[in-house]
Amino acid sequence: MVLDKYGDRITDISIFGWRVNAQGALTQTFNPAQLDVYRAKWPHIRWWGCFRNMEDPVDGPYAIFEALRNSATARIHLADEVQAKMFEKYPWLHGVDLDMEGGGNLRSEDSEEVFRVVATRAHTLGKKASGALPALTATGSVGGENWVRYKQLGQILDHVSIMSYDFAWSGSAPGPVSPGFWLEEVYDWAASQITPSKISMGLPLYSYFWQIYDYPANIGALRRGVSGTYYAAWQYFTGARPYSDSGSHHAIGWLCYRDESSQSLWGFLDLYDWKEPTQYSAQLGTTTGIFQNRNYAVRYGQPAGFPQWSVADNTAGDTHVTYGMVPEMVLASNGDRVSPKVGYTLTTEIIQREPIAATIVDDSATSEAQLGMIYTQPSGRWTFQQVTDTYRQYRGAGTLRFANNFGSQALYALARFQFAAPGAVSITSRGITAELTSGGTIRLRKGSTILATTNVGAQPVGAAAMTGRRVLALRVREGSARVYYSTAETTMPKVLQASVTPVDGPTEYGATGTTWIDHIYLGDGWLYMPREAIEVTIGDETRTLGRIERTGVTWNSKNQFRPNADVDEEETRTTGIALDWVYAHWKDIPATTGQTAAVKYRLIDHDLWLGRTHILDRDGASVVYMTDAHTVAHWLSRAVHDFGLQGLAMWSLGQEDVRTWETLAGGLLPPDTKRLDE
Repeated sequence: MVLDKYGDRITDISIFGWRVNAQGALTQTFNPAQLDVYRAKWPHIRWWGCFRNMEDPVDGPYAIFEALRNSATARIHLADEVQAKMFEKYPWLHGVDLDMEGGGNLRSEDSEEVFRVVATRAHTLGKKASGALPALTATGSVGGENWVRYKQLGQILDHVSIMSYDFAWSGSAPGPVSPGFWLEEVYDWAASQITPSKISMGLPLYSYFWQIYDYPANIGALRRGVSGTYYAAWQYFTGARPYSDSGSHHAIGWLCYRDESSQSLWGFLDLYDWKEPTQYSAQLGTTTGIFQNRNYAVRYGQPAGFPQWSVADNTAGDTHVTYGMVPEMVLASNGDRVSPKVGYTLTTEIIQREPIAATIVDDSATSEAQLGMIYTQPSGRWTFQQVTDTYRQYRGAGTLRFANNFGSQALYALARFQFAAPGAVSITSRGITAELTSGGTIRLRKGSTILATTNVGAQPVGAAAMTGRRVLALRVREGSARVYYSTAETTMPKVLQASVTPVDGPTEYGATGTTWIDHIYLGDGWLYMPREAIEVTIGDETRTLGRIERTGVTWNSKNQFRPNADVDEEETRTTGIALDWVYAHWKDIPATTGQTAAVKYRLIDHDLWLGRTHILDRDGASVVYMTDAHTVAHWLSRAVHDFGLQGLAMWSLGQEDVRTWETLAGGLLPPDTKRLDE
């Protein structure tokens, strides 16, 4: 119907009609002859034959892409197949479109050869080549497809459609599928690497439903989210159909909101009250902030133990935030005022973090006074630098030593830093040293004896402040030492380990070349502080939500735990910790329709972020995000006028708000129309 009625508003269509296998053979999955009537009606449309490596019945997408990267024979066979099964069979095709998913490891040159061989064959036949590419910013891909180099692929291809959607997806927390801040980052970067007129901005035309009334395992699902069309969402929000066809829900129309960042629609289904973190009725000891357009409340931990050099007590006390929640009746489609048929669930958004070594000193390059009070400088020279109003560094070379003798205490020491000049940065505790060179070599040694070594690749040197930072950490216990390395503190993978007997000695940081340090953390080598759970009280009932089950640990009265064996914290649990909003549930809460319930949250763990709190139907409720005509018109304007792009690439026909095409009426001028300046 869209092709028949609105084809004048469409410039190009990519036909998802072929599948490629590991040998480069194409299997046709759609008969393009079905499009003959539309080709005749709209001769201006450019049709592209698209092959994909998804949905293969034998090989998965990663295996297929890897095979094509590995084999020149397979690539040549693929080019032969494109020539024979696309261009010779359907000579009206304008070009070939490569939609290649996967390829998480780098191997950029090998990946580009797949595109180069196909594009070269297309060009020799007088055809064009396009590619559907993952969305990247200057820091890489959120999907891990870091084989993509926009500049090189932009030189090979005549056109690229960037798949800038699924930032939020079925396995993530609910959110805009194409958030505005991300689109801006993607196309600022893409337009700096590829001629902008070659680029189309990828937008989703579909919707996502995330179920937030229970845990996925209890629902019988792997993930909370499921995709749908725009009109599937429209039916629920207008009350044309109930949340469930089982009779457990009323048919109710629900409010939609316009997300300011993405300009997409979003809203809740079967939710009877909700509060933003900032809408509290009372609070003590918490603070609020904003990240990626989302509000949160948090209780931060102590920066140091008291007395100095002891382990900090980070118990919550009466730190809390309280919300007045009123589950009100709503209007059903038949005019009745209704509430849930069974009862209510409280659903709370939280961001959990991996446990951290119990704090002794947490120093974000605090001040000149802190530098002089906490550390000594046996060699070299370190100075304090106020870089911006809110960002500081310790800069220098030589040794920066904690001004305390810890004796035989087990310790965990971390530094976040950047190489201002080539050299090595080290952390030493009790005679054990973790060392990272600017060339990328990490060594674990006792004195001058190397116990283990690895390489993590060359490190950035001489970048601007806050750019190219790295994190190195060392944990020393009675009979072991571990080294951790990452580009961010959000997660610290272990890279080296050795059984070793430490000696008494200082704990210190060292640099052979000028180094800038912006965070130093010293913690106990055995004790961990969790950052995952909250305590919720409604009336005289209290529940703990978010606590992760662990085995082989002993807890103390300060909300800290210690592994019973010499293992890392993650070895005591089977549950992963996602750096994303997760949903914790209290089913059948003591709440009454039309009456205020005081919902009190004690943030029993520090550094946990508390998001929105919801009272919803215990038997089904969702958060939904959808793209409508307004979303498309907004981003078409921005694509063309802000970034100079060719236009939009929309996934995909049949899923959209059909008003989109009315909104875009007149978007194309007839071929004989003169420009105003002519």
